[in-house]
Amino acid sequence: MAVKASVYSQDGMLRLNFRAGGQRRRWTLGLPDTPAGQAKAQEIASRVTLDLMTGAYVDDPDHYRPAVVTNEPDDRDRFVTTLGLWQEFTESRRVGGTGGVSITGRYRPMESNLKRFGRNIVDEATAREFIELLRSRQATRSANDNLVLLRGFGKWCVDGGQWTANHFERIKPLKGAKPRRDAFTAQEVRQFLSCIKTDRHYWYYHDLCFTLFHLGLRPSEAFGLKWKHLDLERGTVTICESLSRGEDGRSSGRARQHRSTKTGQMRILRLSAPLLSMFEGRRPPDFSPEGLVFTTPRGLPVDDHSFSQRCWRSICQRAGIPYKPPYCARHTAISHLIESTGSLAAGARLAGHVSVEMVGRVYAHLIEEMTLPDYGHGA
Repeated sequence: MAVKASVYSQDGMLRLNFRAGGQRRRWTLGLPDTPAGQAKAQEIASRVTLDLMTGAYVDDPDHYRPAVVTNEPDDRDRFVTTLGLWQEFTESRRVGGTGGVSITGRYRPMESNLKRFGRNIVDEATAREFIELLRSRQATRSANDNLVLLRGFGKWCVDGGQWTANHFERIKPLKGAKPRRDAFTAQEVRQFLSCIKTDRHYWYYHDLCFTLFHLGLRPSEAFGLKWKHLDLERGTVTICESLSRGEDGRSSGRARQHRSTKTGQMRILRLSAPLLSMFEGRRPPDFSPEGLVFTTPRGLPVDDHSFSQRCWRSICQRAGIPYKPPYCARHTAISHLIESTGSLAAGARLAGHVSVEMVGRVYAHLIEEMTLPDYGHGA
C-alpha cells in the first residue's frame, strides 16, 4: 500500500496526517489555512512522503520545517504563526498534566485573544501591542497573571528554537493589582472545622477539609489520594498523583481522570499526630490499596464544583467567615508554615516546588524583616 502524508485543516490551521512505523502521526504545522500556507504544507507533505518511501524518514516535525524557510535570519518567527505555536504550547501543557479546568479557563481564552489580535508576535514591539490589547479588556491582576503565562509561552518558544528571544520577558507587570488575601486566619480554620464536624449535612467531609488545611494539598491531589499513598507505620504520605477534571472541564466524579501532580514532582510529607490519628481511624479493615481515601457518601470520587458550592460555601456561611474557595486551604497551610518557621524552603517543600523562587514571589512578605549585622563600634 502506498505511503502518503496528507494535509488537512483544523480550526483554521494546517496539520499533517500519515502513518509511520505502524503508528498514526498528526503533526501541527503552525501554518494558517491560506493559499500560501497550503503551498508550504504540501511541500512538507511531499518531503515526508518521499522520506517514508526511501527509508530516510525522521520522526521530528522540526526536521522538515526548515526546508521551506528562507535565509532571512528571523524568517522562522514568520513561518510558524503565533496562533499555531500557542496551540502546540497548549497541547504540550495538556500532555504534561495541566488539567482541563486550566486549559478551558486560561489557555483557550488566550487563543481567542490571539485570534482577535490577528497578527504574529515576532518581536518585543508586537508583544507589547498584544499585552496592551489584553490590558484594555482585563482587570489589573488578570492581566498580570496572563503576562506570567505568556512569559512561560515565550520561554517554551525559545527552548524549542521557534523564537530567538522571549518577546515577553522585558515587559513589566502593572502596578496597583490588589494583593491576594485568600488565606484563612487560624481562628477561621478552627471555626470552619468545628462547624463542619457537627453539621448534619456535611460532617462526612470533615476529614477531607482537615487534610486540606493541614497538608496544603491541591484539592485534586486530596481527591486522588489512595490508601497505598499512606504509610501509617512510618507516619508519612506520598503525594504523586491527582484526580483532575476531564479534558472538557467536566467536574463530575465519573469524568475525573488520574494524572500526575501539577508540577510532575513527587513529595513525601510527615504526618502530624492529629493527621495520623485521623487516618488510622478512617482506614477500614478491608481497605484496598487502590481505593480512594476521600469519596462522597455514595463512594464516588468527589466533584470539586459541587463540593465547593454546596459543602464549602455552606460551612463558611454557617461559621460566619468570608467565603474563600477550597484551594485557599492550600494557601493557608503554606502561609502559616512560612510564618511559623520563617523558611521559604519549608513552604516550597510543602507546596511541592523544586525551587523557592515561585514561593518567594507569593509568600516572601510573611517573613519577618531582616536584622542587620552589628559589628560593634570599632573603626
